[in-house]
Amino acid sequence: MTLSQLQVFIAAANAGSFTRAAEEIGFTQSAVSQMIHALEKELGVSLFHRSRSGITPTSIGERMLQHARDILTITSCMTQEANAARGLASGTLRIASIPSVASRFLPGLLGSFRKRFPAVEILLLEGENDEINTWMKSSVVDIGFTVHADEQLQTLPLLQDEMMVILPDTHSLKDSATLSYTQIADRCFIMPKDGCIKNMLEKHHITPSITFEVRDVTTILTMVQEYIGVTIMPELYIPEVIPNVRAIPLEPPITREVVLTVRDWQAISPITAQFAVHSQQYVKGLTLSSNAK
Repeated sequence: MTLSQLQVFIAAANAGSFTRAAEEIGFTQSAVSQMIHALEKELGVSLFHRSRSGITPTSIGERMLQHARDILTITSCMTQEANAARGLASGTLRIASIPSVASRFLPGLLGSFRKRFPAVEILLLEGENDEINTWMKSSVVDIGFTVHADEQLQTLPLLQDEMMVILPDTHSLKDSATLSYTQIADRCFIMPKDGCIKNMLEKHHITPSITFEVRDVTTILTMVQEYIGVTIMPELYIPEVIPNVRAIPLEPPITREVVLTVRDWQAISPITAQFAVHSQQYVKGLTLSSNAK
């Protein structure tokens, strides 16, 4: 069993096809098939169900896939630690993030991290909380930004994200310091298509009569601008520049905590540890800048 076989095994499982896996990793289809066959022969089990539509891992294949990812994670840690001992900082960092963090907060963070560690390759996956929890537990990613981490995972608090009422900037309530839900309850409500937001509102006994349910934030803000309705969304969802609408804090306030999550803080790679520390410092810098204003 070799690391190359394990890498091909993971690539084939992700691609759902030996042909697509070969294209992605620069091997021939024949080479991928032979390496998988050799691995199956060595383990004495079938790793994939094969059909005309593609391949899917068998039940034992799923377990072997988890082990393969763990092995590659460990070897990556070894390489990174060896590089660190030689004064180098390289490797691959696999990050998962919920959409609001990925669009508003993460670009600046990744940019500043890249300046410090230009040799580190960064892979970013965007998904909902449940997807990120699955990716973390399966070692598909090294670290994630989420608001509801699985209890099997370990977390580190990062920042508080406050829910805001979004109104047209010509609305009669536009100059309010805060707004309660009762003040907008009779308006057409545009619900962001995000289960986390809906659950947060329900938890605080806010059950709007939903007129529209929309996924894209830009579309929602444009609809508000055109007086089609109002909405409530986390502050991180809102772009830095939001022409023709006002974002007003909800009263009583509702906040969600964005956390960094990993499988085990004691077993993360040096690069992942550096990224976690950098993330905390970056958020602290943003908070200080905001307070200075």
